[in-house]
Amino acid sequence: MGDGGRDCKRRLAPYRNIGDYTGSHDRLKHMTFKPLRAQTVQCLPHLRRFIALAALFMVMTLAAPGADAADEDGAPANVYMTGAEVRIDRPVDGDLTAAAGRIHVDQPVAGDAMLGAGSVDVQAPVGEDLRAAGGIVTIASRVQGTALVAAARIILTSAAEMRGETWLAGANVTLGGRAFSAVKVYAREVSVLGEIYGPLEISADRIDIHEGARIRGDITYSGASEIKIDPRAEVTGKVTRRPGKLEGREPAAQIPGLKPLRPLLIAALFAAGALLHLVFPRFMAKAVRTLEATPAKSLALGAALFFSVPPIAVLLVITIIGIPVALALIAAHAAALLIGYFITAFFIAGKLAGALNRPAADGWRRYALFAGALLLLALGTSIPYAGALIPVLACAGGLGATVLQRFGRHSELPRAVGTPDAWPAA
Repeated sequence: MGDGGRDCKRRLAPYRNIGDYTGSHDRLKHMTFKPLRAQTVQCLPHLRRFIALAALFMVMTLAAPGADAADEDGAPANVYMTGAEVRIDRPVDGDLTAAAGRIHVDQPVAGDAMLGAGSVDVQAPVGEDLRAAGGIVTIASRVQGTALVAAARIILTSAAEMRGETWLAGANVTLGGRAFSAVKVYAREVSVLGEIYGPLEISADRIDIHEGARIRGDITYSGASEIKIDPRAEVTGKVTRRPGKLEGREPAAQIPGLKPLRPLLIAALFAAGALLHLVFPRFMAKAVRTLEATPAKSLALGAALFFSVPPIAVLLVITIIGIPVALALIAAHAAALLIGYFITAFFIAGKLAGALNRPAADGWRRYALFAGALLLLALGTSIPYAGALIPVLACAGGLGATVLQRFGRHSELPRAVGTPDAWPAA
């Protein structure tokens, strides 16, 4: 070490324990120094916000890799949008990529359109390819290129005009309008109402060709029942039935040893939930109080997050470059849903404690009631028809309560059962 290094070390020596410095300088004289651990704990919320903002910036950067280059070269600019509801009210000169709870395309898109939402409504022309995924997808305009759509319900209205190949996959598909190329459909129920100028291939349990339908090509189908063609429909090609996976219904395979594993699954959930409560007791308590005070908002917000995150992940996977971000998003979403399930279970445990007139906060009783709540949730899944909704509601309610108590002022308030159910300020 040189003379400069030793001199710097001697000058800094008196300030190593600056909390004990009692010099006469006015600024240091009136300073109060907190321990390093306290300062670190106070900085953690700011650090978490910084990390969240950085992650959001990375997602936006990966999702829009070519926007800046397009602007510099003078080429049409691509548009990337997200939010609770996205409405395209201006023409898009380039490609459109959007993910939201609801998407309305009211103005033309010159390039490709890649859309993911709970509800997608395309009312304006798409100049090139269309890729859409969601709960309900409605197409009521022209699509110049290939259309690839996956949704629970797909509707091609009478105004739809499909110029390229069309691939549709969903539970219920309605084919109206006109298609000028090959159409392939994979669904449970298919209704054909419009005109198809090309081969039509369908795999479905039920297929109906209604009055007014015109099919200028061959029909190839596979399904559990015969195709139904209205006598007033016009079919110029051959109708061929071929065996396929939907040809007949096979009984569900029984996995040996699956039922004995269910108690082990409940035990694993109990261990994970109890560990989470032991490590983060204040967080769990605040989230349960939020769910108790604002159940409707928690369920609504959680349901929105539950169904909006998967389409965003699908869009990231389609972009190829966003696959790592999509995998991280899926993992974080799964962990958040599991935490939400535990929060709902502790909420039910609190209600059980009230019904039994037992304090839920007394040691082992809390975890015993938590185990009982998990058993009730497991038994609820065996209810016909409605049983499948119980895990969804449990995850959504807890997830919404977590977001509300973390980002709203409601988490800072004491328990007040009689207060109105109003949105907290973020």
